[in-house]
Amino acid sequence: MRPALLFFAAALALAAFFQAAPVSGQAYVLLDPGIGFPLRFNLGYQRFDYKSAIAGLGGGQSTILSGVGGISIDLLHLGPVTPYATAGLGAFNVKDEFAAAGASGTTSATNFGIDGGGGLRLRLGRLEAFVEGRVQNVYTDQGVIDTKSIRSVPVTFGFLF
Repeated sequence: MRPALLFFAAALALAAFFQAAPVSGQAYVLLDPGIGFPLRFNLGYQRFDYKSAIAGLGGGQSTILSGVGGISIDLLHLGPVTPYATAGLGAFNVKDEFAAAGASGTTSATNFGIDGGGGLRLRLGRLEAFVEGRVQNVYTDQGVIDTKSIRSVPVTFGFLF
């Protein structure tokens, strides 16, 4: 592996709970400090527009800005294809905006969270493409492991630049 790799990604997300397709993206750097696996530093952005539960009551949106540091471990080398696992810890700023029947509100909080997942990298000469899925769990004041914690499951694809 080269000493540093920079990736940019676009996200593919399901829009089951949202009026419009969610907006999501990430940039990350892999640094190889020579300890057997690279360190991974992620910056992420996600925005979701809520559907109104009852017609005419309005809607809202949630925006998550994240910074995560962790590791990425190659599992196998199968020619040009490399499956990998990733795990990390970081901070997630969650901002919610609501509008309903003439009233509106905004809340924002930064919380600790974890991030983990797996993916496949495909080497095409000097170019590398990837697809990965991750589970992000943002812990709120409800506790460390709680059904009220905020979960996000971004599936991303991208290219090495």
